[in-house]
Amino acid sequence: MWYLAAHWNLNPKMCNQVRGVVRNFIWGGKASNARAKVKWNTLALPTTKGGLRIIDPKTQLEALLAKLLIRGLAPGGEPWKELLRHRAD
Repeated sequence: MWYLAAHWNLNPKMCNQVRGVVRNFIWGGKASNARAKVKWNTLALPTTKGGLRIIDPKTQLEALLAKLLIRGLAPGGEPWKELLRHRAD
C-alpha cells in the first residue's frame, strides 16, 4: 500500500478507510466495525508516550509525497524527474 501511496495522492475518504481497517483490526481483530477505545492520535504516539506507534496514513502519505518531490527536484535527467519538474512549474 505504501509503495502505491508514494506515487499517488490518496483522497481523504480513502485515508479514512485505511484508518478504519487498521482501527478495526487493532480493537476487533477482524474487518467488522469495532469501537475504538483510544483516540487515533494517541495510537500514533511513540510507545514511550503511551502510544502504539501506529502509522497514520495521512501523515505517511504526505511524507512519501514530499520525499518524491525532493528526489524529483534533485539533479538528473531521468524522464520521471522531467515530468515532475514540469508538473511543479
